[in-house]
Amino acid sequence: MVQKSFTRVTLALDIIKKIEDGPFKGYHELSIIKHQISLHDIISITPSDSLEIECDNPLVPCDDRNICWKAVKLVNSECGINENVKINIKKNIPVMGGLAGGSANAATVLMMLNRLWNLNMNKEKLNNLGKKLGMDVPFYLEGKTAFDSEATSYLYRIPSSLHLVFVLAIPDFGISTAEAYKGIDYSQTGKNKELTRSMIDSFRSNNRVGVLNAMHNDFEPVLFRIYPQIENVKKQLISAGCERAVVSGSGSTVLGVAKDIDAARKICGNMNCRTIISESLNSCNQTFSKGDN
Repeated sequence: MVQKSFTRVTLALDIIKKIEDGPFKGYHELSIIKHQISLHDIISITPSDSLEIECDNPLVPCDDRNICWKAVKLVNSECGINENVKINIKKNIPVMGGLAGGSANAATVLMMLNRLWNLNMNKEKLNNLGKKLGMDVPFYLEGKTAFDSEATSYLYRIPSSLHLVFVLAIPDFGISTAEAYKGIDYSQTGKNKELTRSMIDSFRSNNRVGVLNAMHNDFEPVLFRIYPQIENVKKQLISAGCERAVVSGSGSTVLGVAKDIDAARKICGNMNCRTIISESLNSCNQTFSKGDN
């Protein structure tokens, strides 16, 4: 069984508050617009006597630290079965780049196991399992473009056929989400919620300019302070011809929006870091694949 595991970018990200009590104490209530793109890993699963994971990227652990490993064990536990698989991950999504590739992989594995083992789990059951694995996992069970509050479990699809072309600029270092949160000044976050609401309306009306004008990320001030090279990458993307640019998730990837594929190729030629060209994943273009420059 082989399946593409598509990732996402964040086009709007508000840090609303840190949760002080309850089961998700220590996590954060967020307000995020997630947009699935054509960049993907390839997951292969075969039945096996023991659980094994292989990956062509040495940065990815292949033991019980891997979120796909945890997904298999969770399904075993929750469904009361004792089956194992060998998982092979062909990695294209940057690691620790703010693109949630691990969560995409975990969601893909959940869906694949559901079919492989004939478990007949519905979306609600899959979502409940996804939440136990990671805050970003349920989005991938919904897909396309969605609003997600993560820890407070408010997730809904935003209907849109808007098609965007992205240049993903990838610095030669990654950033852990925990590291990014350490420097947050909460008095300066959550001030752009109106932009997020505007982006939702713009997606619904396929208003490209409206979406671009509403792009923002509350992580940027702290990331730019700690890693000034990330701010430089954002400036380079704009100088090279991107219409807008923003950090994806908690970084380190910075995404720029290009007018079209030809423009994206020209922009990549003017960047001094690794770049990937990708596009919106929607009903119009699910066969598109990423360009790597």
